[in-house]
Amino acid sequence: MNSQTSCSGNGRLRTCNLGGSHTLNYETDPKDIPFTLRSRRRGNAWPYYLEISSLNGNTFSLISDNGEQIDISITFTSNEGVTEALNPGVLAGSFGGTTNDADAFLSVEVDSSLTPSSSRYSGSFQMELSQYRLFFLIDTETIEFDIVLEVEPNITIRNLGDIDLSNSGITLGQVIEGSEDFCVGGIGFSNYTVNLSSSNGSTGGGGSSGYELGGSSENIPYTVTFSDDLTGTSGIAPGGLGDVPGSFSRRTDESCISDNARIYISVSPSDWENANEPFYTDVLTVTVSSQ
Repeated sequence: MNSQTSCSGNGRLRTCNLGGSHTLNYETDPKDIPFTLRSRRRGNAWPYYLEISSLNGNTFSLISDNGEQIDISITFTSNEGVTEALNPGVLAGSFGGTTNDADAFLSVEVDSSLTPSSSRYSGSFQMELSQYRLFFLIDTETIEFDIVLEVEPNITIRNLGDIDLSNSGITLGQVIEGSEDFCVGGIGFSNYTVNLSSSNGSTGGGGSSGYELGGSSENIPYTVTFSDDLTGTSGIAPGGLGDVPGSFSRRTDESCISDNARIYISVSPSDWENANEPFYTDVLTVTVSSQ
């Protein structure tokens, strides 16, 4: 049942449970705001109109703390099941009134062309209800409410495969090099950090160097760098704990249609030329964290 304390208006024209703040989840559909509405006069149901305006501007939109805007659309469904898409500041209706508090709801749809870069968006709105006799306005009621959209941050790595290193075709004194392109994507954040750890090296294991390729009885060190610029030829080296300095901009959503990051691997001549075994391997773990 609706509490009388959450109602706004008079006995003729009012809503219950609309005023205040309504929190919606980005991942959940439908995004509905249920409430009740009454429109009557002299004991009889009376037709009504409604209009919703944004208190943040001229469009239906939600704003994050960092100023990013997400556009939304709002649809009203009356107790009779009549549905009408609303435009900011434009009168909608008429809708059939009711003598009692009857169920109605607003449906919010988020513009899917923009991937959220924040975890929370909000906006303030105003609904104005009105009754007319012929063309004359006879009663109005105004209700203010907030819409809060929560986005659960989610970060993903896709397309990261093995990196094969070989000295085939490499002459003495040359560096053995390899690289691998992959994608970092997600929603609900704008930047991310990177950590690179080696199962054999000191960044993830017990080696004496940060990154090591392990043989059956000996290890050889290697260097690794990270880049979020596929047009370049080099990356940023991690620190002693495997953390790559700085942060990087999220450029795509979870679908990760195209690669946007790269790992560079190199083994110096002095290390591979002194190798006594034919095969060396390592598990390099790439950890990305949203900010």
